[in-house]
Amino acid sequence: MDISIKPNYLSGEVDAISSKSHGHRILICAALADKATNIVLEKTSIDIDTTMNCLRALGAKIEKDGTNIKVTPIEKTNSVPLLDCMESGTTYRLMLPIAAALYREVDFTGRGRLPERPMSDLINAMKEHGTTFSKEKMPFTVKNGLKGGVFEIPGDVSSQYISGLLFAAPLLNEDVEIRLTTKLESGNYVEMTIDAMEQFGVVVERLENGFFVKKGQKYISTSDVTIEGDWSNAAFFLAAGAIGKEVVVRKLNMNSTQGDKEIVKVLKDFGAKVEVGKDYVKVSSSKLKAITLDISEIPDSLPILSIVASCAEGKTEFINAKRLRLKESDRLVTTRKMIENLGGKAIEGPESLTVEGVGKLKGGTTESFNDHRLAMASAIGSIISENNVTIKDAEAVNKSYPKFYEDFKSLGGKIDVI
Repeated sequence: MDISIKPNYLSGEVDAISSKSHGHRILICAALADKATNIVLEKTSIDIDTTMNCLRALGAKIEKDGTNIKVTPIEKTNSVPLLDCMESGTTYRLMLPIAAALYREVDFTGRGRLPERPMSDLINAMKEHGTTFSKEKMPFTVKNGLKGGVFEIPGDVSSQYISGLLFAAPLLNEDVEIRLTTKLESGNYVEMTIDAMEQFGVVVERLENGFFVKKGQKYISTSDVTIEGDWSNAAFFLAAGAIGKEVVVRKLNMNSTQGDKEIVKVLKDFGAKVEVGKDYVKVSSSKLKAITLDISEIPDSLPILSIVASCAEGKTEFINAKRLRLKESDRLVTTRKMIENLGGKAIEGPESLTVEGVGKLKGGTTESFNDHRLAMASAIGSIISENNVTIKDAEAVNKSYPKFYEDFKSLGGKIDVI
Protein backbone atom coordinates (compact mmCIF):
# COMPACT_ATOMS: atom_id res chain seq x y z
CA MET A 1 0.00 0.00 0.00
CA ASP A 2 1.32 3.42 -1.01
CA ILE A 3 -0.09 6.57 0.60
CA SER A 4 0.11 10.30 0.02
CA ILE A 5 -0.01 12.70 2.99
CA LYS A 6 -0.88 16.37 2.61
CA PRO A 7 1.12 18.67 4.91
CA ASN A 8 -0.95 19.60 7.95
CA TYR A 9 -0.24 20.12 11.62
CA LEU A 10 -1.51 17.49 14.05
CA SER A 11 -3.22 18.56 17.26
CA GLY A 12 -5.46 17.07 19.91
CA GLU A 13 -5.41 14.03 22.18
CA VAL A 14 -4.75 10.36 21.52
CA ASP A 15 -4.45 7.26 23.70
CA ALA A 16 -1.18 5.35 23.76
CA ILE A 17 -1.56 1.83 22.42
CA SER A 18 -0.58 -1.14 24.57
CA SER A 19 3.18 -1.61 24.88
CA LYS A 20 4.59 -4.22 22.55
CA SER A 21 7.64 -4.73 24.78
CA HIS A 22 5.55 -5.13 27.93
CA GLY A 23 3.06 -7.32 26.08
CA HIS A 24 5.67 -9.82 24.88
CA ARG A 25 6.99 -10.23 28.40
CA ILE A 26 3.68 -10.61 30.20
CA LEU A 27 2.39 -13.10 27.63
CA ILE A 28 5.52 -15.22 28.08
CA CYS A 29 5.32 -15.18 31.88
CA ALA A 30 1.61 -16.06 31.73
CA ALA A 31 2.30 -19.01 29.41
CA LEU A 32 4.95 -20.32 31.83
CA ALA A 33 2.83 -19.83 34.97
CA ASP A 34 0.95 -22.29 37.17
CA LYS A 35 -2.59 -21.30 36.16
CA ALA A 36 -4.50 -19.10 33.72
CA THR A 37 -3.88 -15.35 33.54
CA ASN A 38 -6.26 -12.71 32.21
CA ILE A 39 -4.50 -9.93 30.31
CA VAL A 40 -5.96 -6.62 29.13
CA LEU A 41 -4.23 -5.63 25.89
CA GLU A 42 -6.03 -2.90 24.00
CA LYS A 43 -4.51 -3.47 20.58
CA THR A 44 -2.34 -6.26 19.24
CA SER A 45 0.13 -6.09 16.34
CA ILE A 46 1.84 -8.49 14.00
CA ASP A 47 4.74 -8.92 16.45
CA ILE A 48 2.47 -9.56 19.44
CA ASP A 49 0.35 -11.98 17.41
CA THR A 50 3.58 -13.74 16.41
CA THR A 51 4.60 -14.25 20.04
CA MET A 52 1.14 -15.56 20.88
CA ASN A 53 1.29 -18.02 17.98
CA CYS A 54 4.72 -19.26 19.09
CA LEU A 55 3.43 -19.78 22.64
CA ARG A 56 0.48 -21.71 21.20
CA ALA A 57 2.93 -23.87 19.25
CA LEU A 58 4.66 -24.70 22.53
CA GLY A 59 1.35 -25.80 24.05
CA ALA A 60 -0.24 -22.70 25.57
CA LYS A 61 -3.93 -21.94 25.04
CA ILE A 62 -4.55 -18.27 24.24
CA GLU A 63 -8.06 -16.93 23.75
CA LYS A 64 -8.89 -13.38 22.67
CA ASP A 65 -12.17 -11.61 23.38
CA GLY A 66 -11.89 -7.96 22.39
CA THR A 67 -9.23 -6.40 24.59
CA ASN A 68 -9.19 -9.39 26.95
CA ILE A 69 -6.74 -12.24 26.48
CA LYS A 70 -6.88 -15.41 28.56
CA VAL A 71 -3.61 -17.35 28.65
CA THR A 72 -3.72 -20.94 29.87
CA PRO A 73 -0.18 -22.19 30.61
CA ILE A 74 1.86 -24.42 28.33
CA GLU A 75 1.15 -28.13 28.33
CA LYS A 76 3.92 -29.83 26.42
CA THR A 77 2.91 -31.77 23.33
CA ASN A 78 4.38 -35.01 21.98
CA SER A 79 5.01 -33.49 18.55
CA VAL A 80 7.93 -31.27 17.52
CA PRO A 81 6.77 -27.64 17.79
CA LEU A 82 7.30 -25.29 14.85
CA LEU A 83 7.85 -21.68 15.91
CA ASP A 84 7.41 -19.20 13.07
CA CYS A 85 8.88 -15.93 14.32
CA MET A 86 7.81 -14.08 11.15
CA GLU A 87 9.87 -10.84 11.20
CA SER A 88 9.82 -10.31 14.98
CA GLY A 89 13.33 -10.15 16.39
CA THR A 90 11.92 -9.85 19.90
CA THR A 91 9.91 -13.06 19.51
CA TYR A 92 12.93 -14.90 18.07
CA ARG A 93 15.42 -13.87 20.75
CA LEU A 94 13.08 -14.34 23.69
CA MET A 95 11.58 -17.64 22.54
CA LEU A 96 14.77 -19.45 21.50
CA PRO A 97 16.12 -20.19 25.03
CA ILE A 98 12.59 -20.80 26.37
CA ALA A 99 11.76 -23.36 23.68
CA ALA A 100 15.09 -25.13 24.18
CA ALA A 101 14.46 -25.29 27.94
CA LEU A 102 11.03 -26.84 27.42
CA TYR A 103 11.58 -29.27 24.54
CA ARG A 104 14.28 -31.67 23.39
CA GLU A 105 13.54 -30.73 19.77
CA VAL A 106 12.00 -27.56 18.29
CA ASP A 107 11.88 -26.17 14.75
CA PHE A 108 12.35 -22.42 14.13
CA THR A 109 11.66 -20.38 11.02
CA GLY A 110 11.27 -16.70 10.13
CA ARG A 111 10.72 -14.23 7.32
CA GLY A 112 12.25 -11.17 5.69
CA ARG A 113 15.50 -9.92 7.21
CA LEU A 114 15.05 -11.87 10.45
CA PRO A 115 17.17 -14.93 9.54
CA GLU A 116 20.06 -12.58 8.76
CA ARG A 117 19.88 -10.59 11.99
CA PRO A 118 22.65 -11.39 14.52
CA MET A 119 22.13 -14.37 16.83
CA SER A 120 25.56 -15.98 16.98
CA ASP A 121 26.39 -14.80 20.52
CA LEU A 122 23.17 -16.26 21.93
CA ILE A 123 23.45 -19.44 19.87
CA ASN A 124 27.06 -19.97 20.94
CA ALA A 125 26.15 -19.45 24.61
CA MET A 126 23.37 -22.01 24.28
CA LYS A 127 25.71 -24.48 22.53
CA GLU A 128 28.01 -24.32 25.54
CA HIS A 129 25.03 -25.47 27.63
CA GLY A 130 24.13 -28.52 25.61
CA THR A 131 21.89 -27.14 22.85
CA THR A 132 22.61 -28.17 19.27
CA PHE A 133 21.51 -26.38 16.09
CA SER A 134 21.08 -27.98 12.67
CA LYS A 135 22.30 -24.75 11.02
CA GLU A 136 23.65 -21.37 12.08
CA LYS A 137 20.69 -19.46 10.63
CA MET A 138 16.95 -20.08 10.41
CA PRO A 139 15.23 -22.19 9.40
CA PHE A 140 16.84 -24.68 11.78
CA THR A 141 16.10 -27.40 14.31
CA VAL A 142 17.12 -26.98 17.94
CA LYS A 143 17.87 -30.17 19.88
CA ASN A 144 19.02 -31.57 23.23
CA GLY A 145 17.45 -28.95 25.49
CA LEU A 146 19.29 -26.36 27.56
CA LYS A 147 21.29 -26.73 30.78
CA GLY A 148 21.81 -24.15 33.51
CA GLY A 149 25.05 -22.83 34.94
CA VAL A 150 27.07 -19.78 33.94
CA PHE A 151 26.31 -18.05 30.62
CA GLU A 152 28.82 -15.55 29.27
CA ILE A 153 27.35 -13.17 26.72
CA PRO A 154 27.96 -9.61 25.46
CA GLY A 155 25.61 -6.89 26.60
CA ASP A 156 26.10 -4.50 23.69
CA VAL A 157 24.62 -6.55 20.83
CA SER A 158 21.07 -7.22 22.00
CA SER A 159 19.57 -6.93 25.47
CA GLN A 160 17.04 -9.50 24.29
CA TYR A 161 19.72 -12.21 24.56
CA ILE A 162 19.81 -11.57 28.30
CA SER A 163 16.02 -11.38 28.56
CA GLY A 164 15.58 -14.70 26.74
CA LEU A 165 18.01 -16.46 29.06
CA LEU A 166 16.39 -14.91 32.13
CA PHE A 167 12.94 -16.13 31.05
CA ALA A 168 14.34 -19.64 30.52
CA ALA A 169 16.27 -19.77 33.80
CA PRO A 170 13.42 -20.92 36.13
CA LEU A 171 12.69 -23.78 33.70
CA LEU A 172 16.14 -25.30 34.22
CA ASN A 173 17.33 -27.64 36.97
CA GLU A 174 20.39 -25.61 37.95
CA ASP A 175 21.13 -22.09 39.14
CA VAL A 176 21.65 -19.67 36.27
CA GLU A 177 24.20 -16.87 36.25
CA ILE A 178 24.49 -14.52 33.28
CA ARG A 179 27.88 -12.82 33.06
CA LEU A 180 28.13 -9.84 30.73
CA THR A 181 31.38 -9.65 28.79
CA THR A 182 30.71 -6.07 27.63
CA LYS A 183 28.73 -3.08 28.90
CA LEU A 184 24.97 -3.61 28.84
CA GLU A 185 23.07 -1.40 26.39
CA SER A 186 19.28 -0.92 26.39
CA GLY A 187 19.38 -2.05 30.00
CA ASN A 188 15.87 -0.75 30.61
CA TYR A 189 14.51 -3.61 28.50
CA VAL A 190 16.21 -6.11 30.80
CA GLU A 191 14.71 -4.27 33.78
CA MET A 192 11.30 -4.65 32.13
CA THR A 193 11.93 -8.40 31.86
CA ILE A 194 12.94 -8.61 35.51
CA ASP A 195 9.87 -6.62 36.57
CA ALA A 196 7.59 -8.98 34.62
CA MET A 197 9.26 -12.06 36.11
CA GLU A 198 9.01 -10.67 39.64
CA GLN A 199 5.34 -9.87 39.03
CA PHE A 200 4.96 -13.61 38.40
CA GLY A 201 6.93 -14.59 41.51
CA VAL A 202 10.44 -15.17 40.10
CA VAL A 203 13.28 -13.27 41.79
CA VAL A 204 16.27 -12.16 39.73
CA GLU A 205 19.38 -11.00 41.59
CA ARG A 206 21.36 -8.20 39.97
CA LEU A 207 25.12 -8.74 40.07
CA GLU A 208 27.94 -6.31 39.42
CA ASN A 209 28.37 -7.61 35.87
CA GLY A 210 25.27 -9.70 35.30
CA PHE A 211 22.30 -11.50 36.81
CA PHE A 212 21.55 -14.58 38.93
CA VAL A 213 18.43 -16.76 39.10
CA LYS A 214 18.29 -19.40 41.84
CA LYS A 215 16.99 -22.80 40.80
CA GLY A 216 13.65 -24.13 41.95
CA GLN A 217 11.62 -20.98 41.31
CA LYS A 218 8.25 -21.14 39.56
CA TYR A 219 6.18 -18.64 37.62
CA ILE A 220 3.02 -17.93 39.66
CA SER A 221 0.04 -16.33 37.91
CA THR A 222 -1.11 -12.93 39.17
CA SER A 223 -4.55 -13.68 37.66
CA ASP A 224 -5.09 -10.23 36.09
CA VAL A 225 -2.62 -7.94 34.31
CA THR A 226 -3.10 -4.80 32.22
CA ILE A 227 -0.47 -4.03 29.59
CA GLU A 228 0.82 -0.49 30.00
CA GLY A 229 0.92 2.18 27.29
CA ASP A 230 3.70 2.06 24.69
CA TRP A 231 6.28 4.83 25.01
CA SER A 232 8.15 3.91 21.82
CA ASN A 233 5.06 4.41 19.67
CA ALA A 234 3.82 7.38 21.70
CA ALA A 235 7.10 9.07 20.77
CA PHE A 236 5.87 9.68 17.21
CA PHE A 237 2.88 11.79 18.28
CA LEU A 238 4.82 13.50 21.08
CA ALA A 239 7.37 14.50 18.45
CA ALA A 240 4.51 15.78 16.28
CA GLY A 241 3.68 18.20 19.09
CA ALA A 242 7.28 19.35 19.30
CA ILE A 243 7.38 20.35 15.61
CA GLY A 244 3.78 21.52 15.23
CA LYS A 245 0.80 22.19 17.45
CA GLU A 246 -0.09 20.85 20.88
CA VAL A 247 -0.50 17.07 21.13
CA VAL A 248 -1.48 15.09 24.23
CA VAL A 249 -0.81 11.36 24.57
CA ARG A 250 -2.77 9.67 27.36
CA LYS A 251 -2.57 6.30 29.13
CA LEU A 252 1.18 6.45 29.74
CA ASN A 253 2.83 5.04 32.86
CA MET A 254 5.22 7.62 34.28
CA ASN A 255 6.90 4.92 36.39
CA SER A 256 7.46 2.59 33.45
CA THR A 257 10.80 0.86 32.95
CA GLN A 258 10.43 1.29 29.17
CA GLY A 259 13.60 2.97 27.93
CA ASP A 260 11.74 5.08 25.39
CA LYS A 261 10.16 7.07 28.24
CA GLU A 262 13.37 9.08 27.77
CA ILE A 263 11.58 10.83 24.87
CA VAL A 264 10.20 13.29 27.44
CA LYS A 265 13.67 14.46 28.46
CA VAL A 266 14.99 14.44 24.88
CA LEU A 267 12.18 16.67 23.59
CA LYS A 268 12.80 19.05 26.50
CA ASP A 269 16.49 19.10 25.59
CA PHE A 270 15.56 20.04 22.01
CA GLY A 271 13.60 22.97 23.49
CA ALA A 272 10.01 21.76 23.12
CA LYS A 273 7.39 22.65 25.72
CA VAL A 274 6.59 19.48 27.66
CA GLU A 275 4.03 18.99 30.42
CA VAL A 276 3.91 15.69 32.31
CA GLY A 277 0.73 14.71 34.13
CA LYS A 278 -0.30 11.68 36.15
CA ASP A 279 -0.91 9.53 33.08
CA TYR A 280 -0.37 11.83 30.11
CA VAL A 281 2.27 13.93 28.35
CA LYS A 282 1.48 17.19 26.54
CA VAL A 283 3.97 18.57 24.02
CA SER A 284 3.90 21.78 22.00
CA SER A 285 6.43 23.53 19.83
CA SER A 286 8.96 26.19 20.71
CA LYS A 287 12.26 27.22 19.18
CA LEU A 288 14.22 23.99 18.83
CA LYS A 289 17.99 23.77 19.09
CA ALA A 290 20.34 21.00 18.02
CA ILE A 291 21.64 18.51 20.59
CA THR A 292 24.12 15.66 20.81
CA LEU A 293 22.39 12.45 21.88
CA ASP A 294 23.78 9.06 22.86
CA ILE A 295 21.15 6.89 21.16
CA SER A 296 22.45 3.55 22.51
CA GLU A 297 19.78 3.28 25.22
CA ILE A 298 16.87 4.34 23.00
CA PRO A 299 17.84 3.12 19.50
CA ASP A 300 14.23 2.78 18.30
CA SER A 301 13.81 6.55 18.63
CA LEU A 302 16.35 7.50 15.97
CA PRO A 303 13.95 7.73 12.97
CA ILE A 304 11.45 10.04 14.66
CA LEU A 305 14.11 12.09 16.45
CA SER A 306 15.82 12.68 13.10
CA ILE A 307 12.59 14.39 11.97
CA VAL A 308 12.67 16.60 15.08
CA ALA A 309 16.35 17.33 14.42
CA SER A 310 15.45 18.56 10.93
CA CYS A 311 13.52 21.40 12.64
CA ALA A 312 16.20 22.25 15.17
CA GLU A 313 18.68 25.05 14.66
CA GLY A 314 22.15 23.60 14.10
CA LYS A 315 23.42 20.06 13.57
CA THR A 316 22.15 17.27 15.81
CA GLU A 317 24.49 14.34 16.34
CA PHE A 318 23.18 10.89 17.24
CA ILE A 319 26.13 8.87 18.54
CA ASN A 320 26.82 5.30 19.70
CA ALA A 321 24.36 4.03 17.10
CA LYS A 322 26.10 0.91 15.77
CA ARG A 323 23.29 -1.45 16.87
CA LEU A 324 20.86 0.43 14.63
CA ARG A 325 22.42 -1.39 11.69
CA LEU A 326 20.94 -4.62 13.05
CA LYS A 327 17.26 -3.64 13.21
CA GLU A 328 14.41 -4.37 10.76
CA SER A 329 16.48 -2.28 8.38
CA ASP A 330 19.94 -0.79 8.70
CA ARG A 331 18.46 2.26 10.37
CA LEU A 332 21.55 4.43 9.95
CA VAL A 333 21.23 3.93 6.19
CA THR A 334 17.44 4.06 5.97
CA THR A 335 17.01 7.02 8.32
CA ARG A 336 19.56 8.97 6.29
CA LYS A 337 17.77 8.03 3.07
CA MET A 338 14.40 9.02 4.54
CA ILE A 339 15.68 12.46 5.50
CA GLU A 340 17.30 12.94 2.10
CA ASN A 341 14.21 11.68 0.25
CA LEU A 342 12.12 14.28 2.07
CA GLY A 343 14.52 17.08 1.20
CA GLY A 344 16.54 17.24 4.40
CA LYS A 345 20.24 16.84 5.09
CA ALA A 346 21.85 13.95 6.98
CA ILE A 347 25.36 12.52 7.15
CA GLU A 348 25.86 8.88 8.06
CA GLY A 349 28.92 7.78 10.01
CA PRO A 350 30.00 4.24 10.93
CA GLU A 351 28.26 4.53 14.31
CA SER A 352 26.48 7.87 14.08
CA LEU A 353 24.05 10.07 12.18
CA THR A 354 24.25 13.85 11.92
CA VAL A 355 21.09 15.71 10.91
CA GLU A 356 21.20 19.35 9.87
CA GLY A 357 18.32 21.54 10.93
CA VAL A 358 16.70 22.89 7.77
CA GLY A 359 13.48 24.20 9.35
CA LYS A 360 11.23 22.78 6.66
CA LEU A 361 11.47 19.59 4.62
CA LYS A 362 10.59 19.70 0.93
CA GLY A 363 8.51 16.53 0.99
CA GLY A 364 8.46 14.02 -1.85
CA THR A 365 8.54 10.27 -2.15
CA THR A 366 10.18 7.90 0.31
CA GLU A 367 9.53 4.31 1.39
CA SER A 368 9.07 2.33 4.57
CA PHE A 369 12.10 0.13 3.85
CA ASN A 370 9.83 -2.58 5.33
CA ASP A 371 10.48 -0.92 8.70
CA HIS A 372 7.54 0.23 10.80
CA ARG A 373 9.45 3.02 12.50
CA LEU A 374 10.60 4.53 9.20
CA ALA A 375 7.02 4.53 7.90
CA MET A 376 5.71 6.30 11.00
CA ALA A 377 8.58 8.80 11.08
CA SER A 378 8.00 9.67 7.41
CA ALA A 379 4.33 10.34 8.13
CA ILE A 380 5.22 12.70 10.98
CA GLY A 381 7.75 14.33 8.63
CA SER A 382 4.83 15.47 6.46
CA ILE A 383 3.96 18.01 9.18
CA ILE A 384 7.01 20.10 8.31
CA SER A 385 7.01 19.43 4.56
CA GLU A 386 6.28 21.98 1.84
CA ASN A 387 4.81 19.37 -0.49
CA ASN A 388 2.95 16.08 -0.11
CA VAL A 389 4.81 13.10 1.31
CA THR A 390 4.35 9.78 -0.48
CA ILE A 391 5.26 6.63 1.45
CA LYS A 392 5.69 3.37 -0.42
CA ASP A 393 4.78 0.12 1.37
CA ALA A 394 3.25 2.15 4.16
CA GLU A 395 1.57 -0.92 5.68
CA ALA A 396 4.86 -1.68 7.48
CA VAL A 397 3.30 0.04 10.52
CA ASN A 398 1.24 -3.13 11.13
CA LYS A 399 4.30 -4.70 12.72
CA SER A 400 3.84 -2.66 15.89
CA TYR A 401 1.05 -0.07 15.44
CA PRO A 402 -1.73 -1.21 13.06
CA LYS A 403 -3.95 1.77 13.90
CA PHE A 404 -1.22 4.37 13.46
CA TYR A 405 -2.79 6.01 10.40
CA GLU A 406 -6.21 5.95 12.07
CA ASP A 407 -4.78 7.85 15.05
CA PHE A 408 -2.81 10.11 12.69
CA LYS A 409 -6.03 11.12 10.93
CA SER A 410 -7.86 11.61 14.24
CA LEU A 411 -5.32 14.35 15.05
CA GLY A 412 -5.89 16.09 11.72
CA GLY A 413 -3.66 14.16 9.34
CA LYS A 414 -4.77 14.01 5.70
CA ILE A 415 -3.99 10.68 4.05
CA ASP A 416 -4.96 9.32 0.64
CA VAL A 417 -4.29 5.76 -0.43
CA ILE A 418 -2.73 5.69 -3.89
